[in-house]
Amino acid sequence: MSTSVIRKYGLTIILALFSVFMIWQNVSQSKWREKKIFWSDVDVYHTYLTAAVVNKDPFFELKGMPEPRRYRTHTSPIGRSAVKTTMGVAIMALPFYYVGHLYALYDTNYLVDGYSEPYQLSVSLSSVFYTVFGLIFLFLFLRKTFNDSISLVTTLSICVGTNLYFYAVYETGMSHTSTFFLLSVLLYLIQNWLSRKSYWKSFFIGVVLGLIVLVRPINILFILPVILMFKSQNVNWTAYFKSLFLPVSHLLMIIAGGFIILLPQLIFWKVQTGSFLYYSYSDEGFFWLKPHVWKGLFSFRKGWFIYTPLMLFALFGMVRLYKIQKMYFWALVLFLPLFLYVTFSWWCWWYGGGFSARTLVDILPFMALPLAALLTWIMKKSLRALILIIPLVLIYVNQYQSWQYSKGIIHYEGMTWEGYKTIFLKHYTPDEYWQQLRRPDYKNSRRYGEEKEIRKYE
Repeated sequence: MSTSVIRKYGLTIILALFSVFMIWQNVSQSKWREKKIFWSDVDVYHTYLTAAVVNKDPFFELKGMPEPRRYRTHTSPIGRSAVKTTMGVAIMALPFYYVGHLYALYDTNYLVDGYSEPYQLSVSLSSVFYTVFGLIFLFLFLRKTFNDSISLVTTLSICVGTNLYFYAVYETGMSHTSTFFLLSVLLYLIQNWLSRKSYWKSFFIGVVLGLIVLVRPINILFILPVILMFKSQNVNWTAYFKSLFLPVSHLLMIIAGGFIILLPQLIFWKVQTGSFLYYSYSDEGFFWLKPHVWKGLFSFRKGWFIYTPLMLFALFGMVRLYKIQKMYFWALVLFLPLFLYVTFSWWCWWYGGGFSARTLVDILPFMALPLAALLTWIMKKSLRALILIIPLVLIYVNQYQSWQYSKGIIHYEGMTWEGYKTIFLKHYTPDEYWQQLRRPDYKNSRRYGEEKEIRKYE
């Protein structure tokens, strides 16, 4: 391959090879062969698809469906079936799920039940698809502020150095890869929209915003940093807000795009619950006076900075980000504490089983900014080769711990400091390890927002 070809298509070649690697990892590591993709939250997300695509029953009127085709629903106030989660993840997975459905119809070796291998694999591949294309849009967004090399290294580091990789490869079908993709697209779209508006861009911004909210409603908070971060330093706030919201026709197109996406959910809620807005989590909620931000970041049960240490390293880039792009800095300074506060005020701050603080995968496109700023600073230093050892070690730790979790070495919910020390970077579990784990107190946490009885596993 000639040097000119490498220079011209180098980035494309790297991204293509990385995409092939991610697909290979997904197919070989995810649990689609054992038909274990649809479990827990993933099973609930995709019950919309089983009902609508397989059973032709979008309003869940069939009763007594056998396993595994039974619906993951609860009874609404008017006696109809409602789903705990919104339909955003199902909509994102629909094209892939339908391909799996068509294959199951074609190949008589597989059951057409929504749960056989073609469905499992197709939904699993949706996670790697949204991860890879999210990375591409993130790269395109970053390169407007940083050079191509920094943007590429940052993008790849965000994938292999964080728990995004885990949810793209090992535990697929969750909402987080979809949100990562949508936020990356949103940042890229708005960046381009502000330089040259069009009605189609406005409409698609609305569509993406609608999907972000529909996938996980709490992510409506993303609007705050997105509005703030694109203001130029030489433009006053009045002029900036005029550029965002005028002419009104563009704002109306954004609203229209979002409304079209949210409309199916509103109709579903109205038919199934009697109301256009419905809180489906029953007695589960937030404890605003008892946030667990420290535990969410530093506990050995799920701490993001423990299991995804590259993000702690990235935070040191906030100082450099201020010097490169002040509004990016201030947007994150205002947004990150708010998002962490809301996220870890949820009664189950550890969010059940899952690797690291899984809800924080959603904000990785934002975290790419301080990471890129820090890498830019490092590359200007004479000791850069030595300094770069730090992020490489942190990426290795994340990768190894991801593998440990996938093999059950890192416990899905009961990790402690003692247990963590015992299995740190080990490929096996010593006998004393199981006595060092502690069972979370779901009952009291759900009722009071804090745990009172943390016991050993029996």
